[in-house]
Amino acid sequence: MSLKHKLYFSPLGYVLHYVQCTLKWIHKPFMVYGYKSKYNGRYFKEVRISSSAIIENVEKLILSDNVWIGHYVWIESSGWVEIGEGSQISNGSMILSHSSHNAIRLNGFAYMKLDIADRVGYIHKKITIGEYVFVGVGAIIMPGVTIGKGAIVGAGAVVTKDVPQYGIVVGCPAKLVGSTKDIDEKYMNNPVVEKYYYDNFNSETL
Repeated sequence: MSLKHKLYFSPLGYVLHYVQCTLKWIHKPFMVYGYKSKYNGRYFKEVRISSSAIIENVEKLILSDNVWIGHYVWIESSGWVEIGEGSQISNGSMILSHSSHNAIRLNGFAYMKLDIADRVGYIHKKITIGEYVFVGVGAIIMPGVTIGKGAIVGAGAVVTKDVPQYGIVVGCPAKLVGSTKDIDEKYMNNPVVEKYYYDNFNSETL
């Protein structure tokens, strides 16, 4: 039995347990309301971002108001990421604006010595997520992808290609399986929907 295990199974282990539980409670993720953009300095009072979300190159993240970014989301925005008004990025999702999956082979030991612009095969492209898009739990958005407004990305989907407006995509790689217009249509006579619906239902179709 290792020293670590002996420690945890000793009477002191109970103390360590309660200390860890206390620290876990203190560091439990929570939602931070309001966001001051590093891109343009604007303050968005209705943006909510989890304290556990990781945002790299935050100065290249373009947000609009009423965006929700959940727990343990990772946004890598070195190639720019734009997220439109009202969009929600669910827990554990990843938005990645660069990829070196080919460049590490093509450039060999010189990879780290070369500037990004000189790395053969290096992908570095903006990701655009439109208004009122829902990105499901654990989804991955790859570099250069544009997701149209009103779309749904299913849980665990890997999005490697553009998603049309109102599209529903699922799977790995993500494939188009439907339209949010079809889901929304049955609610259109609801007075709340009539008053607040994000889009004109007669807009262009898929």
